[in-house]
Amino acid sequence: MAQTQIQQTTRFPVLGWLFNPRVLSLVGLIVLWWLASLTQPEYFLPGPQAVFRSLWEVAVVTGDLWTALRLSIMSLLIGGGLALLVGILLGVLMGAQRTVEHAFDLYVNGLYVAPVSALTPLLIFWFGIDLAPRVATVFIFSAPEIIITCYQGAKNTPRTFVEVARAFGATDREIFWKVIIPHEIPYIVTAIRLGLGRAIKGMVLAELVVSTTGLGELIDWYSHNFYTASLVAILLVLMLIGVLGTALVRHFEIAVAPWRETS
Repeated sequence: MAQTQIQQTTRFPVLGWLFNPRVLSLVGLIVLWWLASLTQPEYFLPGPQAVFRSLWEVAVVTGDLWTALRLSIMSLLIGGGLALLVGILLGVLMGAQRTVEHAFDLYVNGLYVAPVSALTPLLIFWFGIDLAPRVATVFIFSAPEIIITCYQGAKNTPRTFVEVARAFGATDREIFWKVIIPHEIPYIVTAIRLGLGRAIKGMVLAELVVSTTGLGELIDWYSHNFYTASLVAILLVLMLIGVLGTALVRHFEIAVAPWRETS
């Protein structure tokens, strides 16, 4: 029976798409959401039709979504890009060199556990209320997660790999580039995924607390005026940004480490 179903999905690609687990779970979630919304007022739990209607209005009718999205993406790209650059480089060096680890681990761990919202007054005092504090918030939110993940990858490089490389006369530089870095790639990909989620959270926090603008401004306005459908629509946009970012990271992983795809 399973073989017959496989043959049918191969012969009719549409059937294979419809029976995709992701499609089935999404359809099931929307149906459950719609059924739950039937017994609740719209301001408490808006249904899918109300949310998508609000999304159409803010994206097509008024166009407010694209203005806000442009401002948010700017701080996300700059702050997240700096966090990736500094986080990957510092994390790998900390895992590969004990001296670098001892020099920076105290500050990285301290920044990781520090409540970023408590740093908000300092960021406003130092950078004002324009783009700079939002970039700083995104950086502080995501950089420690990236550093720690990359550090663990380099630190956990099997000693057997290093010893075999040394037995064949490899230098420290060759061990770093040909042993540690290839072993580090899955950790770097994981760090990018985790850092992306943290960066999106930092972006929204900065726009809600530091500088009311972008998607954070829409969230603040809709929540204070009980426009729940519009609020959920913006949250779906944020989730979509995360999903698309994760897909890009997946393609990056396949490009730099094709052996992981085949395995």
